[in-house]
Amino acid sequence: GMGGVGKTTIAKALYNQLSRKFDCKCFLLNIREVWEQDNGQVSLQDRLLSDIYKTTKIPIRSTESGKLELKNRLCHKRVLLVLDEIDKVEQMNALCGSHEWFGSGSCIIITTRDEHLVKMRGVEPIIYRLDEMDDSEAIELFSWHAFKQAYPDTNFSVLTKDVVAYSSGLPLAFEVLG
Repeated sequence: GMGGVGKTTIAKALYNQLSRKFDCKCFLLNIREVWEQDNGQVSLQDRLLSDIYKTTKIPIRSTESGKLELKNRLCHKRVLLVLDEIDKVEQMNALCGSHEWFGSGSCIIITTRDEHLVKMRGVEPIIYRLDEMDDSEAIELFSWHAFKQAYPDTNFSVLTKDVVAYSSGLPLAFEVLG
């Protein structure tokens, strides 16, 4: 779904709800952004292993050696992995290669603006598309952020409707503008 619609928020809620059912867990935020930084690919692989093994450093020299480390170390573990903001197939190849990298019962949650990336992985994904909010839901969410109550006072109802129209139903916009 488009940016600001709540993909990361829903992924965090799922992660928090499911995490106690897994041996190992990791939530990698903002992959799109981190990937482009110097040594970003390796730092993401390193963070994944560090979160799983609760250690500060498992030496990874390159993306390819990181793939081998992940595959060898995770293949017998039941892992919950959230990959937030995937925008390139190379990111998935480097961080979750194939289902053989993970033990039975593992779960990988991916947030992306491009569902085609997930479909091309050779597995049958469960895709959850976020619908836009209707006006009444949007007014209520904005009101909670702006006024700390479900609906605006009558003095602010026109302004609230203008903000909702301006924000195109995006929850992140309501949080920022509220």
